[in-house]
Amino acid sequence: MPRLPLLLCLLALSACATPPPATFTAAESALVSDMGRRLALAREVAWIKYLDGRPIRDPAREAAVLDSVTHAAAARGLDAIRTREFFAAQIDASCAEQAALIRQWKRGAPLPTFAPRSLGGAVRQDIDAANGALLDSLGQL
Repeated sequence: MPRLPLLLCLLALSACATPPPATFTAAESALVSDMGRRLALAREVAWIKYLDGRPIRDPAREAAVLDSVTHAAAARGLDAIRTREFFAAQIDASCAEQAALIRQWKRGAPLPTFAPRSLGGAVRQDIDAANGALLDSLGQL
């Protein structure tokens, strides 16, 4: 994962709006795409939290996710510490996106029109699946 900090910076700069540069390997491009898919779930999470008045940060859930991916990384032969740091950055990016969206909605931006799903059920399953895809992509680097 030596190019991981570069990938994180490039994703932050591109905000998932453009495809990865042609200089990325197929594995790196897959990782960036998987990161974008996971980050896209932040909109749905933000909508649920906005409607329910929940805080953006959920330390217990975040710790559980980090523990889960750390164990999964070790089982796959990945560097558990670096993988944990990678997923902590994914969580931070998701929370930042949620905060920005909720701030916009509170200031009068148009609200989403989709019905919220269950945060504890369907949405978490999608996040867990996205985390699995990210672990697969990390394993290909």
